[in-house]
Amino acid sequence: MMDSEQAQLDGIAALFINMGASETQAKVMAAQLLKRAGQIAAERQLSQVEAVELLLKQVIEARQSG
Repeated sequence: MMDSEQAQLDGIAALFINMGASETQAKVMAAQLLKRAGQIAAERQLSQVEAVELLLKQVIEARQSG
């Protein structure tokens, strides 16, 4: 894994930890989110960053409404 990918994974995991996940859960969730972001980026012809942003917005919205 490249340093930038690890930094992205760590940053997203930190967000999940701040939302109440354990460190282990946060790392798994971050990895899954990044994998799905890659799929969305390819499907919708978006950049990886745009796809991550889209998914994080959905996570935050779901957290606020739930």
